[in-house]
Amino acid sequence: MQSDHAAVANVAATTRDGRLVYLSATARPAQPGLEEALTSLLYRLAERSYPELLGDRARLDAMRLLREWGFQVEDVEITVSYRCPQCAASILLSPEVVVYVCPYCGWAGDPFGRPVSILAWPPAPQSAVERLARRLGGSLVSAQLLYVPLWVVEARATAYYTAVITYTEARRTPGGQVRYVTRRKRVSGTVAVQSTEAVVARLNAELFGARRLEEWAERAWRARPPRQLTAEEAKPIAPSMLAPELGESAAVEVVKDRLENAVADRAREDARLRSPTGVAVDVSLERLSPRVEVLRRALVFTPYWLFTYRTPSGLFSGAAIGPDAATIQAEAPMSNVERAAWLVGAWAASLVLGALAQAFVEGGGSPLAPIAFALLGISASLLLAGNAFKPAKVV
Repeated sequence: MQSDHAAVANVAATTRDGRLVYLSATARPAQPGLEEALTSLLYRLAERSYPELLGDRARLDAMRLLREWGFQVEDVEITVSYRCPQCAASILLSPEVVVYVCPYCGWAGDPFGRPVSILAWPPAPQSAVERLARRLGGSLVSAQLLYVPLWVVEARATAYYTAVITYTEARRTPGGQVRYVTRRKRVSGTVAVQSTEAVVARLNAELFGARRLEEWAERAWRARPPRQLTAEEAKPIAPSMLAPELGESAAVEVVKDRLENAVADRAREDARLRSPTGVAVDVSLERLSPRVEVLRRALVFTPYWLFTYRTPSGLFSGAAIGPDAATIQAEAPMSNVERAAWLVGAWAASLVLGALAQAFVEGGGSPLAPIAFALLGISASLLLAGNAFKPAKVV
């Protein structure tokens, strides 16, 4: 069709890497036959992979092809969007998205059109956030409910290890005195660790207090498991659900790294217990052969309230998660007593480090030591004093 002196074409297609997309093209100025040419052009572009459709490359290639076909175009705009395989609705997503929930029909799946089962905990009512703001000493100003995605992985790690332990052994001399002798012994064994691990499925996970959120999800998974959402249940909350940007395989790799570290710690503990005296001074792992088995994995959406509240001291923010609106972190006003404590700490740090610097000078120590102590004292004092003048503390 032609609109505002421009030719427009739209097609639904599947890219070379299997993603379901809508492609739109707008070219100016409108010319006879340009609309048909744009339709043909879009089908040719769809033969590429999805990443190749993003950026300026596809647009520049489109302009070149149209000129080769005899059209004089000033500009071409190419728009790429996903389409839901359930209801065919067009959905704009970022290239990082690995799973999405259609806000029109509630279908959940990946950009390749494969369905994905998702779980979610129920959200706390806004009244619970209002009570939380009152406990923090203020009144609620605004509250936004989001659903943060996490991959929850149940896994078991086993490992065979060999280690050298260093221990001390008491020996009694002929004269009746006790002498301690350092000895080493090579030990081996097999250890196992089983754990439930959560990984925030967002690229900027630290914005959500990643590790605290993961620890909450790990506890809640065992104590109060989430429920699988139906399409009808997912549809009304889809606009509030943040799309996962970390795939299942990437999350599993994170969990494997954690369990390999955990099983290495368990191997050191096991080796330490194998000391003939029951106490090892040092444990050095020589060999560790971990094997991680994934028992279960699931995508879970956690209700996450972002809120602001007002106190006589100003406006502050916070975040609460789960069905009970558990506080994950929040700003709070600092009292005059707390500010005074930080200032006293700054004064004490400068006093102590100044005294150490003077002691080194009087003791004939290195001439660089007083300078180092002075710089350390200034840094510590500035840091502590800076905390005294922060507008808020994090609780």
